[in-house]
Amino acid sequence: MKELFITRPDGARIRIHDHADRLNMPLEDAPALVLSNSLLTDMSLWDDVISTLAPHIRIIGYDTRGHGGSTTPSKTTTLQTLRDDLVAVMDAVNVEKAFIAGISLGGMTAQQLAVDAPHRMLGLIACNCRANIDAAGIDGWEQRLALLRDEGMDTLATQTLGRWFAEDFRNANPATMDRVRGMINGTAAEGFEACVRAIQGLDLLDRIHAIRMPALFVAGAQDGAASPATMREMAEKIPDATCEVLDPCGHLSSIQRADVLASLIARFIADHPVT
Repeated sequence: MKELFITRPDGARIRIHDHADRLNMPLEDAPALVLSNSLLTDMSLWDDVISTLAPHIRIIGYDTRGHGGSTTPSKTTTLQTLRDDLVAVMDAVNVEKAFIAGISLGGMTAQQLAVDAPHRMLGLIACNCRANIDAAGIDGWEQRLALLRDEGMDTLATQTLGRWFAEDFRNANPATMDRVRGMINGTAAEGFEACVRAIQGLDLLDRIHAIRMPALFVAGAQDGAASPATMREMAEKIPDATCEVLDPCGHLSSIQRADVLASLIARFIADHPVT
């Protein structure tokens, strides 16, 4: 695995992992897949998926600005800026077109790119995400920002784990919960706030109908943040799109159902070969 960093025009520094060395085929024969992480995680969110796919697909992971090993220069950003970071990641590893998979915030970023720069994409894989936000959702994010300011990141982590995973899964998987809590606690407060501001500006539901590429939407049956009904509505707006529902599954499908998600991604890419 090759690690590299790029610096964006506003000073943000983005960490990238290129897993091309794990391929069991020539680089030129492998489709490229870029993975984008959720809010409050880093690229290790995808580790269990990468271990399955890396021999057959060129995997590029990166930390969203303000998360993991990436930095942000301010407490605000937009999905357009996150889109541009994603394009810059592709440019840095000399990938002109790729399948883009994202979870939650990463899925929003992938949708933004699909709408604005479809010529850079081979297909869209949007997991556990929405395409718009309402007033209640915006207010909910303000409450989480207040919780972070008043009580700190670990309290926010406890609340977040309760939203992301059902109680029975949390109780049965303490090591996984420690792993996810570590990602949350490793997120810079300014990175969280910056990306919350991007989510609060989410307004793609009336635009995604213009997407003309293969698209896979993946929902969790127990995901309260991006319900199956919400994601089916998104998929129905795109001509060449399907929606798969994982059951049981909460908000982080690459953690709770990594094996199934990896199979869905592999099949999706195989069904849409690069020409």
